[in-house]
Amino acid sequence: MPSLPPNQQPTQRLRQAVKGTAAPPQLQVKIRQQLDQVRERKAAGVWMRPWVPVAALLVIGVASGVVYRSGHRVAPVDSQEVEAAALLSNVSQTMRPGLDDHLHCSVYGGNPVPDRMPAWAEAAQDLPPQFRELLAAVQRHMPEQFRIYSAHECLRSGRKFVHLQLKTDTQLLSVVVTRRGVNESFVRDKIIPSLAGAGTSIYQAKALRFQLAALETRDYLAYVVSDLSEQQNLNLMAALGPEIRQALRKLES
Repeated sequence: MPSLPPNQQPTQRLRQAVKGTAAPPQLQVKIRQQLDQVRERKAAGVWMRPWVPVAALLVIGVASGVVYRSGHRVAPVDSQEVEAAALLSNVSQTMRPGLDDHLHCSVYGGNPVPDRMPAWAEAAQDLPPQFRELLAAVQRHMPEQFRIYSAHECLRSGRKFVHLQLKTDTQLLSVVVTRRGVNESFVRDKIIPSLAGAGTSIYQAKALRFQLAALETRDYLAYVVSDLSEQQNLNLMAALGPEIRQALRKLES
């Protein structure tokens, strides 16, 4: 092997000596810590520039707008959606629309309780006129401790609902009406009615604290969903049921 030039021999010997010497573990740790500190200072320096936070907020805002308009979720699934999916899995296919609308519109605040409770006429100003008879039935039979704060038509997953929202100081209650889907039927779901008589069969379900009582007509499904007791919720639908059915049949004729 040819000898190294004189001016390179000391450097080569130094490299060989370093390679043959094991560095203390604590030195490796200290070097890594120092490198991490340098990276953190550099990153902080970038964020301290005045235009960076503004640009980041603009990017986030635009991205959020695109996600909302397109209807596609790119962020992790919301905890409310996870909870709703779990609750809906506990009831039959035909029970799900009423519970779904109650959860998203009332419980999760899609149409929140106003700061000032409105009068009946004000609360129902957005209710389609053909459902005024339904509102009158609720006024006659609803327990006096409940007050209505909204009666409106809403849209959930492309489906229209007529939704009457009521509350006490501690409880929420919904009367929900929607058109029946092709495959939606409590009879098809093989649910035994809890009450049957005078041409009105009432079906029940429960998902944790939420009680559901429902009926079906030729074209519609109607629900009472609340956190009342099972018997209270059933009794309320039993009182409302005949008038709800009568009002819906008029719409079907």
